[in-house]
Amino acid sequence: MRWLKKREVVVYYLLYRKFRFDKFNAGEALDALKPYFSKKVSLSVIKYLSKKGLVNSLGNSEYSLVPFEEFLYLTSYEYIKRRSTLRRRTRG
Repeated sequence: MRWLKKREVVVYYLLYRKFRFDKFNAGEALDALKPYFSKKVSLSVIKYLSKKGLVNSLGNSEYSLVPFEEFLYLTSYEYIKRRSTLRRRTRG
């Protein structure tokens, strides 16, 4: 799994500043991101963030954000588990 690119983190941050964890629709998100990103880029990043678990798709073009801390926990848990297993194997 790859980590987020700067663009994806910035889009999440801009959406967080505007909506926090409230519901928002695609049009509101596009308006918030319009000064910085094109419509195509904004929609593709929102779709990617939804796929990765940072944005919940509520249906009917409505979304809500997932707390970043929760995302990091879920993402890093598998990594830390794997590292611990690999480290145990190499130490004998």
